[in-house]
Amino acid sequence: MMTTTAKWALAGVAAGAASALYLFYNYHHPLLLHGAVHAAIFASGLLLPAAFFINGKKLLDAKRAGAYVAGALPVHLAIHALLIKDILQFTGVSHLSLSFSSLP
Repeated sequence: MMTTTAKWALAGVAAGAASALYLFYNYHHPLLLHGAVHAAIFASGLLLPAAFFINGKKLLDAKRAGAYVAGALPVHLAIHALLIKDILQFTGVSHLSLSFSSLP
């Protein structure tokens, strides 16, 4: 049987992969709109449980949120680096040296 922390980590893996793959398939203008949807998919696993209580106790706590992010972030960044190939813009590389083949 899986622990609660493991379930949150797996939910994070799923959300991280889903949000990065959404951007991979929709990496065109309006990029700002697609970037906002991409961020909402990533955070969706944290936003809904944050609003709910079970037996008077908040469903989302720091340990569960940490497990979610620890699961989501490595998968998400790996897809950004390997498929989208835009990870260099997050590390401070000049935009002139980047190759945005999907943008006009």
